[in-house]
Amino acid sequence: MNVRPLLLAGLAACALVPAASAATAPAAGAPAAPAASPIRQGPPIPGYCVFSINAVLGGSKVGQAVVARLKVLGAQVNAELQPEADGIRTDERALEASQASLDAATLQAKRANLELRVTNFEKREQQRQQEMQATQQKQFAVVLKELDPIMRDLYQQRSCAILVDGDAGGVRITNPAMDLSAQAVTGLDGKIQTLTFDREHLDQAGAGAGAAH
Repeated sequence: MNVRPLLLAGLAACALVPAASAATAPAAGAPAAPAASPIRQGPPIPGYCVFSINAVLGGSKVGQAVVARLKVLGAQVNAELQPEADGIRTDERALEASQASLDAATLQAKRANLELRVTNFEKREQQRQQEMQATQQKQFAVVLKELDPIMRDLYQQRSCAILVDGDAGGVRITNPAMDLSAQAVTGLDGKIQTLTFDREHLDQAGAGAGAAH
């Protein structure tokens, strides 16, 4: 029986960062890649507009504030769970070292107790993951609600006939003159720059729902 590593170990570091802000860094000591030649852009297509939601979330002040706060909350979750995980591993090693000196009934009881601790720990760990995911979804939904009228205004100002999300629509390269992302960031920064929030608590939400019935 082995306690698996914490699933949340990397949560605060990278899992919640929008893709646009998680650029791949070259390995230490690796030779620098040759500079790519400039792309020759064709003329902008009238009425065709694109934007990147990841670029907007990663470049806006409120998006960066949400990511920073999520990292703090993720680190708090790790700090909560890590001591218990370490304690289980320590007790597991101690049991393995002493099992030869224990009678069968005692050994079985200790193993059952350890397995119960592991099961309860994994349930709590899974709940914290779900809470972090719910927190992220809720806060970015607030940002996207603020972004929606900005995108509508930009769509009309630029006389767009179509607006494509480059992250979701498979668009690889576009003429920057058709990209509204930078203007969307400017608009979002002028409207909202930060959010204050704590981690969602699903156990409390569940208890409230049960009481309502």
